[in-house]
Amino acid sequence: MKKAETPKLTKKQQRLAWRAHQINVIGLCAVMLAGTLFMWFGKRPTYSEEEKRDLTKRPKFTVSSYLDGTFTSEYAKYFNDSVPLRSFFKHRIAVFRDHLGFTDDVEIHGGVPARQDDQQAETLPAETLPAETVPGMAATESAVSVTEPMTTEPPEEEEDVDGEMTNNIFIVKDRGLMLYGGGMQNGQNYAGILNRYHEALGSGVRVYSLVAPTSVSFYLPKKYSDMSASEPDNIDNINAYLDGVTPVDAYTALESHKKEDIYMRTDHHWSSLGAYYAAEEFAKVAGVPFAPLPSYEKHTLDGYVGTLYGYSGSSKLKDNPEEFTYYIPQNSYTCTYYDTDMTNEREAPLFLNPENLDTASWYLVFMGGDERITHLKTDTHNGRKLCIIKDSYGNAMVPTLTGSFEDVWVVDMRYFDLNIIDFLQEQGITDLLFAMNTYSATGGNARNLKTLLDQ
Repeated sequence: MKKAETPKLTKKQQRLAWRAHQINVIGLCAVMLAGTLFMWFGKRPTYSEEEKRDLTKRPKFTVSSYLDGTFTSEYAKYFNDSVPLRSFFKHRIAVFRDHLGFTDDVEIHGGVPARQDDQQAETLPAETLPAETVPGMAATESAVSVTEPMTTEPPEEEEDVDGEMTNNIFIVKDRGLMLYGGGMQNGQNYAGILNRYHEALGSGVRVYSLVAPTSVSFYLPKKYSDMSASEPDNIDNINAYLDGVTPVDAYTALESHKKEDIYMRTDHHWSSLGAYYAAEEFAKVAGVPFAPLPSYEKHTLDGYVGTLYGYSGSSKLKDNPEEFTYYIPQNSYTCTYYDTDMTNEREAPLFLNPENLDTASWYLVFMGGDERITHLKTDTHNGRKLCIIKDSYGNAMVPTLTGSFEDVWVVDMRYFDLNIIDFLQEQGITDLLFAMNTYSATGGNARNLKTLLDQ
Protein backbone atom coordinates (compact mmCIF):
# COMPACT_ATOMS: atom_id res chain seq x y z
CA MET A 1 0.00 0.00 0.00
CA LYS A 2 1.42 3.32 -1.06
CA LYS A 3 2.15 5.82 1.75
CA ALA A 4 0.12 9.04 1.45
CA GLU A 5 2.30 11.97 0.48
CA THR A 6 2.19 15.19 2.53
CA PRO A 7 1.07 17.97 0.24
CA LYS A 8 3.78 20.54 -0.38
CA LEU A 9 3.16 24.14 0.59
CA THR A 10 3.43 26.81 -2.04
CA LYS A 11 6.03 29.52 -1.55
CA LYS A 12 3.28 31.95 -0.53
CA GLN A 13 1.97 29.51 2.10
CA GLN A 14 5.53 28.97 3.38
CA ARG A 15 6.03 32.74 3.75
CA LEU A 16 2.71 33.09 5.63
CA ALA A 17 3.60 30.19 7.93
CA TRP A 18 7.03 31.72 8.63
CA ARG A 19 5.48 35.10 9.43
CA ALA A 20 2.94 33.46 11.79
CA HIS A 21 5.81 31.68 13.50
CA GLN A 22 7.70 34.96 13.87
CA ILE A 23 4.60 36.69 15.29
CA ASN A 24 4.13 33.87 17.82
CA VAL A 25 7.76 34.09 18.94
CA ILE A 26 7.66 37.89 19.17
CA GLY A 27 4.37 37.75 21.09
CA LEU A 28 5.74 35.18 23.53
CA CYS A 29 8.90 37.22 24.06
CA ALA A 30 6.82 40.37 24.62
CA VAL A 31 4.69 38.60 27.24
CA MET A 32 7.80 37.27 28.97
CA LEU A 33 9.45 40.70 28.89
CA ALA A 34 6.32 42.39 30.23
CA GLY A 35 6.09 39.80 33.02
CA THR A 36 9.75 40.30 33.90
CA LEU A 37 9.41 44.08 33.98
CA PHE A 38 6.23 43.76 36.06
CA MET A 39 7.96 41.49 38.59
CA TRP A 40 11.03 43.72 38.86
CA PHE A 41 9.47 47.20 38.72
CA GLY A 42 5.85 46.68 39.83
CA LYS A 43 4.89 48.10 43.22
CA ARG A 44 5.49 45.44 45.82
CA PRO A 45 3.13 45.25 48.84
CA THR A 46 4.62 45.40 52.33
CA TYR A 47 1.63 44.09 54.31
CA SER A 48 -1.01 41.41 53.76
CA GLU A 49 -4.40 42.48 55.08
CA GLU A 50 -5.82 38.99 54.59
CA GLU A 51 -3.03 37.27 56.53
CA LYS A 52 -2.56 40.11 59.04
CA ARG A 53 1.23 40.09 58.71
CA ASP A 54 4.13 42.11 57.35
CA LEU A 55 5.50 40.64 54.15
CA THR A 56 9.18 39.80 53.76
CA LYS A 57 11.35 42.91 53.44
CA ARG A 58 14.06 43.42 50.83
CA PRO A 59 17.39 42.34 52.41
CA LYS A 60 20.37 44.68 52.50
CA PHE A 61 23.30 43.68 50.32
CA THR A 62 26.66 43.07 51.95
CA VAL A 63 29.65 41.27 50.54
CA SER A 64 29.72 38.81 53.44
CA SER A 65 26.01 37.94 53.14
CA TYR A 66 26.42 37.44 49.39
CA LEU A 67 29.44 35.17 49.81
CA ASP A 68 27.80 32.97 52.45
CA GLY A 69 24.58 32.71 50.44
CA THR A 70 22.39 34.51 52.97
CA PHE A 71 21.61 37.44 50.68
CA THR A 72 20.44 35.33 47.74
CA SER A 73 18.33 33.14 50.01
CA GLU A 74 16.68 36.11 51.73
CA TYR A 75 16.19 37.92 48.41
CA ALA A 76 14.40 34.88 46.98
CA LYS A 77 12.03 34.92 49.97
CA TYR A 78 11.40 38.64 49.50
CA PHE A 79 10.86 38.24 45.75
CA ASN A 80 8.31 35.42 46.19
CA ASP A 81 6.48 36.83 49.22
CA SER A 82 5.86 40.35 47.91
CA VAL A 83 4.71 39.80 44.34
CA PRO A 84 3.01 42.91 42.86
CA LEU A 85 -0.80 42.58 42.99
CA ARG A 86 -0.23 39.65 45.34
CA SER A 87 -3.78 39.53 46.73
CA PHE A 88 -5.36 39.69 43.26
CA PHE A 89 -3.24 36.87 41.84
CA LYS A 90 -3.71 34.73 44.96
CA HIS A 91 -7.47 34.87 44.55
CA ARG A 92 -7.44 34.31 40.78
CA ILE A 93 -5.21 31.23 41.17
CA ALA A 94 -7.61 29.79 43.75
CA VAL A 95 -10.56 30.36 41.40
CA PHE A 96 -8.61 28.86 38.49
CA ARG A 97 -7.82 25.74 40.52
CA ASP A 98 -11.49 25.34 41.37
CA HIS A 99 -12.49 25.60 37.70
CA LEU A 100 -9.92 22.95 36.79
CA GLY A 101 -11.49 20.59 39.30
CA PHE A 102 -8.56 20.61 41.77
CA THR A 103 -11.01 21.10 44.64
CA ASP A 104 -12.34 17.65 45.48
CA ASP A 105 -14.48 16.77 48.48
CA VAL A 106 -11.40 17.29 50.65
CA GLU A 107 -8.27 19.27 49.80
CA ILE A 108 -5.16 19.18 51.94
CA HIS A 109 -2.70 21.97 51.19
CA GLY A 110 -1.12 21.93 54.62
CA GLY A 111 -1.42 19.08 57.06
CA VAL A 112 -3.42 17.82 59.98
CA PRO A 113 -1.94 19.29 63.20
CA ALA A 114 0.01 16.85 65.35
CA ARG A 115 -2.32 15.43 68.00
CA GLN A 116 -0.86 15.88 71.47
CA ASP A 117 -3.67 14.14 73.32
CA ASP A 118 -2.75 10.52 72.63
CA GLN A 119 -1.23 10.34 76.10
CA GLN A 120 -3.55 12.47 78.18
CA ALA A 121 -2.51 13.97 81.48
CA GLU A 122 -3.88 11.97 84.40
CA THR A 123 -7.08 13.61 85.67
CA LEU A 124 -6.51 14.61 89.27
CA PRO A 125 -8.43 16.66 91.79
CA ALA A 126 -7.65 20.36 91.49
CA GLU A 127 -4.34 21.17 93.13
CA THR A 128 -1.64 23.82 93.07
CA LEU A 129 1.13 22.86 90.70
CA PRO A 130 4.71 23.64 91.64
CA ALA A 131 6.03 26.73 89.88
CA GLU A 132 8.97 24.82 88.45
CA THR A 133 6.67 22.78 86.20
CA VAL A 134 5.71 25.85 84.19
CA PRO A 135 8.82 26.80 82.17
CA GLY A 136 8.87 23.52 80.27
CA MET A 137 5.73 24.27 78.26
CA ALA A 138 5.91 23.40 74.58
CA ALA A 139 4.01 25.43 72.00
CA THR A 140 1.22 23.67 70.13
CA GLU A 141 0.71 26.24 67.36
CA SER A 142 0.21 29.60 66.70
CA ALA A 143 -16.56 30.16 83.82
CA VAL A 144 -19.95 29.49 86.47
CA SER A 145 -18.31 26.80 88.44
CA VAL A 146 -18.45 23.39 86.79
CA THR A 147 -20.68 21.06 88.79
CA GLU A 148 -20.71 18.25 86.25
CA PRO A 149 -18.38 17.17 83.45
CA MET A 150 -18.68 19.06 80.18
CA THR A 151 -19.92 16.99 77.28
CA THR A 152 -17.19 15.65 75.03
CA GLU A 153 -19.46 14.16 72.40
CA PRO A 154 -19.23 15.72 68.91
CA PRO A 155 -22.05 18.22 68.46
CA GLU A 156 -25.09 17.14 66.50
CA GLU A 157 -25.18 18.00 62.82
CA GLU A 158 -28.05 18.26 60.43
CA GLU A 159 -26.02 16.70 57.65
CA ASP A 160 -22.66 15.06 57.13
CA VAL A 161 -21.04 17.32 54.58
CA ASP A 162 -17.72 17.21 52.81
CA GLY A 163 -15.09 19.91 52.91
CA GLU A 164 -11.55 20.92 52.10
CA MET A 165 -8.59 21.60 54.34
CA THR A 166 -5.96 24.24 53.59
CA ASN A 167 -2.86 24.87 55.72
CA ASN A 168 -4.43 23.19 58.77
CA ILE A 169 -7.64 25.03 57.95
CA PHE A 170 -10.67 22.95 57.07
CA ILE A 171 -13.10 24.55 54.61
CA VAL A 172 -16.63 23.15 54.82
CA LYS A 173 -19.06 24.77 52.40
CA ASP A 174 -18.31 28.46 52.92
CA ARG A 175 -16.94 28.17 56.49
CA GLY A 176 -13.32 27.93 57.57
CA LEU A 177 -12.31 25.98 60.70
CA MET A 178 -8.93 25.80 62.43
CA LEU A 179 -7.99 22.20 63.25
CA TYR A 180 -6.89 21.90 66.88
CA GLY A 181 -3.90 19.84 68.01
CA GLY A 182 -4.65 19.81 71.73
CA GLY A 183 -2.11 19.72 74.55
CA MET A 184 -3.06 18.07 77.85
CA GLN A 185 0.30 18.64 79.55
CA ASN A 186 0.33 22.26 78.38
CA GLY A 187 -3.16 22.66 79.82
CA GLN A 188 -1.97 21.35 83.16
CA ASN A 189 0.88 23.88 83.08
CA TYR A 190 -1.57 26.65 82.17
CA ALA A 191 -3.70 25.83 85.21
CA GLY A 192 -0.57 25.91 87.34
CA ILE A 193 0.21 29.46 86.20
CA LEU A 194 -3.32 30.64 87.02
CA ASN A 195 -3.00 29.04 90.46
CA ARG A 196 0.12 31.13 91.04
CA TYR A 197 -1.86 34.30 90.30
CA HIS A 198 -4.48 33.24 92.86
CA GLU A 199 -1.81 32.54 95.48
CA ALA A 200 -0.06 35.87 94.87
CA LEU A 201 -3.28 37.92 95.04
CA GLY A 202 -4.80 36.17 98.03
CA SER A 203 -8.39 35.41 98.88
CA GLY A 204 -9.48 39.04 98.47
CA VAL A 205 -9.42 38.74 94.67
CA ARG A 206 -11.75 36.41 92.79
CA VAL A 207 -9.93 34.69 89.91
CA TYR A 208 -11.76 33.11 86.94
CA SER A 209 -10.66 31.04 83.94
CA LEU A 210 -12.67 31.23 80.72
CA VAL A 211 -11.11 29.09 77.99
CA ALA A 212 -13.08 29.67 74.81
CA PRO A 213 -13.50 26.86 72.29
CA THR A 214 -13.13 27.75 68.63
CA SER A 215 -15.60 27.03 65.85
CA VAL A 216 -14.09 23.60 65.14
CA SER A 217 -15.90 22.27 68.24
CA PHE A 218 -19.29 23.03 66.74
CA TYR A 219 -19.02 22.83 62.96
CA LEU A 220 -16.47 20.15 62.03
CA PRO A 221 -18.30 17.32 60.18
CA LYS A 222 -18.39 14.07 62.14
CA LYS A 223 -16.62 12.10 59.41
CA TYR A 224 -13.52 14.29 59.92
CA SER A 225 -13.66 14.47 63.74
CA ASP A 226 -10.41 12.51 64.12
CA MET A 227 -8.51 15.34 62.41
CA SER A 228 -8.93 17.63 65.42
CA ALA A 229 -8.36 17.10 69.13
CA SER A 230 -11.27 17.65 71.49
CA GLU A 231 -11.40 21.18 72.84
CA PRO A 232 -13.96 20.23 75.55
CA ASP A 233 -11.63 17.47 76.79
CA ASN A 234 -8.72 19.90 76.92
CA ILE A 235 -10.79 22.50 78.77
CA ASP A 236 -11.96 19.86 81.26
CA ASN A 237 -8.34 18.90 81.80
CA ILE A 238 -7.38 22.51 82.58
CA ASN A 239 -10.29 22.89 84.99
CA ALA A 240 -9.30 19.71 86.86
CA TYR A 241 -5.98 21.32 87.86
CA LEU A 242 -7.34 24.70 88.97
CA ASP A 243 -7.02 25.46 92.67
CA GLY A 244 -8.90 28.49 93.99
CA VAL A 245 -9.58 29.62 90.42
CA THR A 246 -13.20 29.42 89.25
CA PRO A 247 -13.79 27.95 85.76
CA VAL A 248 -16.37 29.50 83.44
CA ASP A 249 -18.09 26.98 81.16
CA ALA A 250 -18.12 28.93 77.89
CA TYR A 251 -18.41 25.73 75.85
CA THR A 252 -21.86 24.79 77.16
CA ALA A 253 -23.06 28.39 76.92
CA LEU A 254 -22.04 28.55 73.26
CA GLU A 255 -23.19 25.02 72.37
CA SER A 256 -26.78 25.95 73.14
CA HIS A 257 -26.54 28.77 70.57
CA LYS A 258 -24.54 26.97 67.85
CA LYS A 259 -27.27 27.48 65.24
CA GLU A 260 -26.81 31.24 65.62
CA ASP A 261 -23.91 33.24 64.18
CA ILE A 262 -21.64 32.82 67.21
CA TYR A 263 -18.45 32.44 65.12
CA MET A 264 -17.22 34.15 61.99
CA ARG A 265 -17.19 31.94 58.89
CA THR A 266 -14.17 33.56 57.25
CA ASP A 267 -12.21 34.58 60.35
CA HIS A 268 -10.67 32.62 63.23
CA HIS A 269 -12.39 34.74 65.90
CA TRP A 270 -15.79 34.25 67.42
CA SER A 271 -18.42 36.84 66.59
CA SER A 272 -19.57 39.63 68.85
CA LEU A 273 -22.67 37.50 69.55
CA GLY A 274 -20.58 34.51 70.62
CA ALA A 275 -18.51 36.74 72.90
CA TYR A 276 -21.76 38.10 74.37
CA TYR A 277 -23.00 34.62 75.35
CA ALA A 278 -19.64 33.72 76.92
CA ALA A 279 -19.58 37.00 78.87
CA GLU A 280 -23.16 36.36 80.02
CA GLU A 281 -22.05 33.05 81.50
CA PHE A 282 -19.14 34.78 83.25
CA ALA A 283 -21.49 37.40 84.72
CA LYS A 284 -23.65 34.62 86.18
CA VAL A 285 -20.61 33.04 87.81
CA ALA A 286 -19.32 36.38 89.11
CA GLY A 287 -22.74 37.38 90.43
CA VAL A 288 -22.90 40.72 88.65
CA PRO A 289 -25.64 42.31 86.53
CA PHE A 290 -25.60 41.81 82.76
CA ALA A 291 -27.35 43.93 80.14
CA PRO A 292 -29.83 42.10 77.84
CA LEU A 293 -28.91 42.04 74.16
CA PRO A 294 -31.85 44.23 72.99
CA SER A 295 -30.47 47.08 75.09
CA TYR A 296 -27.40 47.35 72.82
CA GLU A 297 -27.13 49.38 69.63
CA LYS A 298 -26.59 46.88 66.83
CA HIS A 299 -24.28 47.69 63.89
CA THR A 300 -23.96 45.41 60.85
CA LEU A 301 -21.46 45.72 57.99
CA ASP A 302 -21.62 43.73 54.76
CA GLY A 303 -18.77 42.16 52.80
CA TYR A 304 -16.45 40.87 55.54
CA VAL A 305 -13.73 38.36 54.62
CA GLY A 306 -11.34 37.68 57.49
CA THR A 307 -8.12 35.94 58.39
CA LEU A 308 -9.03 32.38 57.36
CA TYR A 309 -9.09 33.43 53.72
CA GLY A 310 -5.70 35.04 54.18
CA TYR A 311 -4.31 31.83 55.69
CA SER A 312 -5.90 29.47 53.16
CA GLY A 313 -6.41 31.42 49.93
CA SER A 314 -9.66 29.50 49.45
CA SER A 315 -11.98 31.03 46.86
CA LYS A 316 -14.89 29.49 48.78
CA LEU A 317 -14.26 32.03 51.53
CA LYS A 318 -13.29 34.93 49.28
CA ASP A 319 -16.42 34.55 47.15
CA ASN A 320 -18.76 34.18 50.13
CA PRO A 321 -18.25 37.24 52.34
CA GLU A 322 -20.28 37.53 55.53
CA GLU A 323 -21.86 40.15 57.73
CA PHE A 324 -19.81 41.66 60.54
CA THR A 325 -22.02 42.63 63.47
CA TYR A 326 -21.07 44.34 66.72
CA TYR A 327 -23.06 45.71 69.65
CA ILE A 328 -22.49 49.04 71.40
CA PRO A 329 -23.62 49.26 75.06
CA GLN A 330 -25.86 52.19 75.90
CA ASN A 331 -24.83 52.81 79.52
CA SER A 332 -22.36 55.59 80.32
CA TYR A 333 -18.61 54.95 80.50
CA THR A 334 -15.32 56.61 79.67
CA CYS A 335 -12.50 54.81 77.87
CA THR A 336 -8.84 55.59 78.54
CA TYR A 337 -5.87 54.01 76.79
CA TYR A 338 -2.27 53.68 77.95
CA ASP A 339 0.89 52.35 76.39
CA THR A 340 1.97 48.93 77.63
CA ASP A 341 4.02 50.51 80.44
CA MET A 342 1.12 52.70 81.67
CA THR A 343 2.45 55.87 80.03
CA ASN A 344 0.90 58.13 77.37
CA GLU A 345 -2.58 58.35 78.90
CA ARG A 346 -5.29 59.40 76.40
CA GLU A 347 -9.06 59.26 76.30
CA ALA A 348 -10.58 57.81 73.11
CA PRO A 349 -13.62 55.81 71.93
CA LEU A 350 -13.93 52.15 72.89
CA PHE A 351 -15.01 51.35 69.31
CA LEU A 352 -13.06 52.39 66.23
CA ASN A 353 -14.92 53.69 63.20
CA PRO A 354 -14.90 50.73 60.75
CA GLU A 355 -14.89 53.18 57.85
CA ASN A 356 -11.29 53.94 58.80
CA LEU A 357 -10.33 50.26 58.71
CA ASP A 358 -9.59 47.91 55.86
CA THR A 359 -12.45 45.40 55.46
CA ALA A 360 -10.25 42.47 56.53
CA SER A 361 -9.40 44.37 59.75
CA TRP A 362 -12.91 44.99 61.05
CA TYR A 363 -12.24 42.91 64.18
CA LEU A 364 -10.02 45.83 65.24
CA VAL A 365 -13.24 47.78 65.85
CA PHE A 366 -12.92 46.54 69.47
CA MET A 367 -10.38 48.87 71.14
CA GLY A 368 -8.30 49.10 67.97
CA GLY A 369 -6.30 45.98 68.70
CA ASP A 370 -4.07 44.49 71.39
CA GLU A 371 -0.94 46.58 71.97
CA ARG A 372 -2.33 48.86 74.69
CA ILE A 373 -3.81 48.87 78.17
CA THR A 374 -7.49 49.85 78.30
CA HIS A 375 -9.46 51.25 81.24
CA LEU A 376 -13.23 51.68 81.30
CA LYS A 377 -14.83 53.74 84.07
CA THR A 378 -18.55 52.91 84.04
CA ASP A 379 -21.77 54.06 85.67
CA THR A 380 -22.15 50.69 87.42
CA HIS A 381 -21.49 51.63 91.03
CA ASN A 382 -21.09 48.24 92.68
CA GLY A 383 -17.51 48.47 93.92
CA ARG A 384 -16.42 45.59 91.67
CA LYS A 385 -13.23 46.22 89.69
CA LEU A 386 -12.44 43.73 86.93
CA CYS A 387 -9.20 43.10 85.06
CA ILE A 388 -9.34 40.94 81.93
CA ILE A 389 -6.09 39.27 80.90
CA LYS A 390 -6.69 38.08 77.37
CA ASP A 391 -5.68 37.15 73.87
CA SER A 392 -7.56 38.64 70.91
CA TYR A 393 -10.69 36.59 71.71
CA GLY A 394 -11.15 38.71 74.82
CA ASN A 395 -11.48 41.93 72.82
CA ALA A 396 -15.07 41.27 71.76
CA MET A 397 -16.08 40.50 75.37
CA VAL A 398 -14.99 43.86 76.79
CA PRO A 399 -17.99 46.00 75.67
CA THR A 400 -20.46 43.49 77.13
CA LEU A 401 -19.15 44.01 80.69
CA THR A 402 -19.50 47.78 80.97
CA GLY A 403 -22.84 47.26 82.75
CA SER A 404 -21.41 44.64 85.13
CA PHE A 405 -18.39 46.25 86.81
CA GLU A 406 -17.52 49.71 88.10
CA ASP A 407 -14.07 49.55 86.51
CA VAL A 408 -12.83 47.31 83.72
CA TRP A 409 -9.11 47.07 82.98
CA VAL A 410 -7.93 45.15 79.89
CA VAL A 411 -4.43 43.72 79.50
CA ASP A 412 -3.22 41.60 76.59
CA MET A 413 -0.85 38.96 77.92
CA ARG A 414 1.47 39.47 74.92
CA TYR A 415 1.84 43.23 75.37
CA PHE A 416 2.41 44.31 78.97
CA ASP A 417 5.67 45.63 80.40
CA LEU A 418 4.99 45.80 84.15
CA ASN A 419 4.80 43.27 86.96
CA ILE A 420 1.21 42.13 86.76
CA ILE A 421 0.65 41.52 90.49
CA ASP A 422 1.87 45.04 91.37
CA PHE A 423 -0.41 46.45 88.68
CA LEU A 424 -3.49 44.55 89.88
CA GLN A 425 -2.93 45.58 93.48
CA GLU A 426 -2.36 49.23 92.56
CA GLN A 427 -5.67 49.32 90.68
CA GLY A 428 -7.58 47.70 93.55
CA ILE A 429 -8.79 44.83 91.38
CA THR A 430 -11.48 42.67 92.98
CA ASP A 431 -12.06 40.28 90.05
CA LEU A 432 -9.52 38.83 87.62
CA LEU A 433 -10.68 37.05 84.45
CA PHE A 434 -8.40 35.08 82.16
CA ALA A 435 -10.20 35.08 78.79
CA MET A 436 -8.56 33.32 75.86
CA ASN A 437 -9.12 30.54 73.38
CA THR A 438 -7.84 26.98 73.54
CA TYR A 439 -4.89 27.69 71.24
CA SER A 440 -3.53 30.21 73.73
CA ALA A 441 -4.32 28.16 76.84
CA THR A 442 -2.58 25.02 75.52
CA GLY A 443 -0.04 26.76 73.28
CA GLY A 444 3.00 28.99 73.41
CA ASN A 445 0.99 32.12 74.24
CA ALA A 446 0.56 30.86 77.82
CA ARG A 447 4.24 31.47 78.50
CA ASN A 448 3.47 35.17 78.48
CA LEU A 449 1.35 34.77 81.61
CA LYS A 450 4.37 33.55 83.54
CA THR A 451 6.46 36.40 82.13
CA LEU A 452 3.97 38.92 83.50
CA LEU A 453 4.46 37.44 86.97
CA ASP A 454 8.24 37.50 86.86
CA GLN A 455 9.13 40.72 85.03
